Amino acid sequence: MKRIFILLLALAVAMAAFAGGKKEEAPAKEEAPKEVVPEKVIKNPDTFIYAGIGDVDSLDPSRAYDTASWEVLRNVYDTLIDYDGESTSKFVPMLAEEIPTMENGGISPDGKTYRFKIRKGIKFQSGHTLTPEDVEYTFERTLVTDPDNGPNWVWYTYLLDAGGSRDRDGNIIADFKDIDKAIEVEGDYVVFHLPNPFPPFLSMMAATWASIVSKPWVIEQGGWPGTEETWKDYNGPDTGKDTLQEIANGTGPFKLVRWETEVEVVLERFEDYWGRKPFVKRAIRKVVPEWSTRKLIVMQGDADCVWVYPENFADMDKEESLVGHRRLPTLVVTAIHFNYDFVTKDNPLVGSGKLDGEGVPGDFFQDKDVRLGFAYAWDSKTFIDEVLLGAGIDPVTPVPRGLPFKNEALKARPFDLKKAEEHFKKALGGRLWANGFKMEILYNEGNVKRETTARILAENIMSLNPKFKLETRAVPWPEYLDKIRKNTMPLFIIGWAPDYPDPDNYVLPFMHSEKGTFAAWAHYKNEEVDRLIDAAAIEPDPAKRKDMYYRLQEIYLEDVVSVMTDQPIDNRYFRDWVKGYFYNPMQSGPFDLARDVKKEY
Repeated sequence: MKRIFILLLALAVAMAAFAGGKKEEAPAKEEAPKEVVPEKVIKNPDTFIYAGIGDVDSLDPSRAYDTASWEVLRNVYDTLIDYDGESTSKFVPMLAEEIPTMENGGISPDGKTYRFKIRKGIKFQSGHTLTPEDVEYTFERTLVTDPDNGPNWVWYTYLLDAGGSRDRDGNIIADFKDIDKAIEVEGDYVVFHLPNPFPPFLSMMAATWASIVSKPWVIEQGGWPGTEETWKDYNGPDTGKDTLQEIANGTGPFKLVRWETEVEVVLERFEDYWGRKPFVKRAIRKVVPEWSTRKLIVMQGDADCVWVYPENFADMDKEESLVGHRRLPTLVVTAIHFNYDFVTKDNPLVGSGKLDGEGVPGDFFQDKDVRLGFAYAWDSKTFIDEVLLGAGIDPVTPVPRGLPFKNEALKARPFDLKKAEEHFKKALGGRLWANGFKMEILYNEGNVKRETTARILAENIMSLNPKFKLETRAVPWPEYLDKIRKNTMPLFIIGWAPDYPDPDNYVLPFMHSEKGTFAAWAHYKNEEVDRLIDAAAIEPDPAKRKDMYYRLQEIYLEDVVSVMTDQPIDNRYFRDWVKGYFYNPMQSGPFDLARDVKKEY
């Protein structure tokens, strides 16, 4: 068998050799050259970079009350609960183990008590372990410090039924015993006692200014020691002097590395984060006021997302390397606010401080005809059509469209320079028209929308009388806020992003004389308004709430409290390698998403 196999094998080899010599080998068929597709390269794959227009104001959760600051705090700190994805009415637990409800006993039947069970084993970035005492201290510290123009009106309003810790003259009027009773620790629970039921309370607890701090760490930094004897010493810190002004330590997914003023904030992933860790190792929020620079860095891949104004939407829509999320409905409203009683001494914004043609007196806007003159000189249609390019609507009143109890029947005053002239001629007994006036309108650097608002208003008013002199000028965002807070701005343009999605969160800041941020800055006061706002907030009957909010919106127009400019419709643009994006109108901005996005193809 072995020999036969060898013979057969030899025969097969010979036949193969003969066949190979008889026929020439056919040439190989040439394949068409493959198209070379350039490899997609992701710049800075471990870092999410956002280019915004304004800098952070404060890193202290008890002070921070602007979206730039909130975008950073959102990533460094956690709250007890958070919004569930894109929903503004559903929540997920964060530092609390579950969402309080009446069914699980977390909310009392009368709606005045909320119980949050605090998770165990969670670490702060400093190494301290989270305790219920940290949560209690967080809210008590906020009420104790109560810095001017911070978010603490919310807590004083709904935890203590008060306007704040101090009266208008700066005298402390709060009682620490009330603060101490409002928030208590019961074992693993932190219990909040409300003086009245307030349905949006859970929304308040999901806000950035409910960020939880570490009690021992804050005390180590020189903060309030947590005692009744010392609380007045820490009340009302000067602007920029807050304990946590430039430092941060939370339980959030990122820890603060560096804040370089007017340049950037750098965050680094907290590797011991208790929840799902961020996909990126670093997150950087840059301050880039100039549009062409912002566009250049995102197109070069040196930023993953940039702030874009409506006039640049069409330009960005053409870029193939970007993904645009378009026509996003916001709950933001912006207005031109009149200051009824501003400082005139050593205030270059109001010139001489007198009605002599070279300035304006401090009570300038107390005359309703002055306010009406400004209101009729505002060209809303041109602003929305030509400046926002249709990416916005006129909300008419502070209550934005998209919320319950919005009075859609109310109409804004039309742009009418003849009526503006009529009111200016009647204002201040005719002296305004005869003498003229001079003042400056400021806007924050890089905010093209506010810049254009100021210029449209100034040019329309100056067209009526050569003696009317208005100048517009840009200042950095922190300086802009500081001038408002120091009461030197005769008129200011500023928007309101929601603290909680309820009409109360709009009429109160715009109109309540004691509890409202903008109303306080503007020194607006109407006793009927205050009563209605207080009653509507705790009214359980939706029909009665509707009647009260409708009346408040009517009064807003009757009093010419301020002039609404727009409720924007947003577009957001990301490099096409950014994944994991979602939109919630309660977000402060795109940098909120640093904890959620990843960079990949």
